[in-house]
Amino acid sequence: MSPKTVWLEPEDFDEARVISEANVSQFSDISPWQIYLHALAQLGFTKYVKERSPNIKIKTDNSANAIDDVFYIKIGEFRLCLITVDNLIFDFVLVPTKLFSSTENAAHFYVLLEVLEEEEKLNIHGFLRYDELFKDSQTPNFQSQPDGSYQLPLSLFDPELNNLLVYTRFLSPSAIKLPVAVTSNNTVQETFTQAKTKVGKALVNLGKWWDRIFEEGWQPTDSIENAIPNNLTWGYVRSRKESNNFPISQTKLFDFGLLLQNKSLALIVNLKKEENLEQSVLVQILPHDAQYLPSGLKLKITLHPNTPDSISQEVTARQADNAIQLEFSEAPGQQFKVEVSYQNAVVTEEFVL
Repeated sequence: MSPKTVWLEPEDFDEARVISEANVSQFSDISPWQIYLHALAQLGFTKYVKERSPNIKIKTDNSANAIDDVFYIKIGEFRLCLITVDNLIFDFVLVPTKLFSSTENAAHFYVLLEVLEEEEKLNIHGFLRYDELFKDSQTPNFQSQPDGSYQLPLSLFDPELNNLLVYTRFLSPSAIKLPVAVTSNNTVQETFTQAKTKVGKALVNLGKWWDRIFEEGWQPTDSIENAIPNNLTWGYVRSRKESNNFPISQTKLFDFGLLLQNKSLALIVNLKKEENLEQSVLVQILPHDAQYLPSGLKLKITLHPNTPDSISQEVTARQADNAIQLEFSEAPGQQFKVEVSYQNAVVTEEFVL
């Protein structure tokens, strides 16, 4: 389908020049020309929306990080990322991956705009919903580039802009889950609300596991199909003990959302009692939807968290590793925290023995 066209008037160009001149110092990393194009795109898109919904509220969203080729506005409480190009000659557009994975740059909707200044018009090619970007049927169409960008085919953009207006009118912003940030020790760690496992709020009571009482989301490890690949290639581990030596083994599947294209990982916790009344805990991370773990994935265990006596150990997956693990022994009643991280994203679970 052909893009929607908005004709730009002389007053639009004049206003865009004023906006770009006023914002050059604020966005020092962006060229004045790009700021000018952003302004034209925003003015043209706002004009298009206002003509169809005169009472709609649109404002610039300065809370997001402006970067080359994108700008942000808000329609009500919805954040829109305007992807702006000045000459769309391919059937795809390249966008930074952080537009989807970063809490500062993610948006409910992404709108593709083409500014043709000499022709005095704006082409609106369509929009994407954040929560529909990585459905299974679409994932193969995304190509990750070496420079840290995604190649998005134009066919993925919904050209029916009335759908966008319907969403902003009748949907709640909470219906489209965006990444959220969790602050720990003055360091912001990103986690994804679309992940199947989020930062745990309640302690997982491993003492009850011996009575076969398990928290929601945990299931017997042997019931997870393909959870443990054959011929494991272990990464740097503190222990190579086999999990079949542990009478209790439970698994929880999780993912990092768009960061790893929703591919699931398995967090496996194995328990056995020692003669000194302590309990041995073997924590493993294995792939569930792939043969190997992503290189750089980290498993960290902290004993006695949030106390002066806290001790941590960490292991990192190398290329072609399909399992990493850590093991320790502690007395009943002691707490520990498990963190699985990849790049700037982290999934956390806290336990008590």
